[in-house]
Amino acid sequence: MTEKHVERYNLKDPKQYVDEVNFWKSIPSEKKLDILQELREQYIRLYNKQELYNESRKGLRRIYKIAKLSQS
Repeated sequence: MTEKHVERYNLKDPKQYVDEVNFWKSIPSEKKLDILQELREQYIRLYNKQELYNESRKGLRRIYKIAKLSQS
């Protein structure tokens, strides 16, 4: 079972920002990327951006192919 720790802050308490930075520093890069991807997917669903997202992925794949070919 995973143990969870919850702390409450006053909104003007600067300690909350220090704790937040320390929290993000303690997370492995792979986990940060997972969280980022989840946030991106939530944004796409929330703002109905699926078509725009699909178009940007096509462009990214094209750039990846060009970069990969130039390295060969």
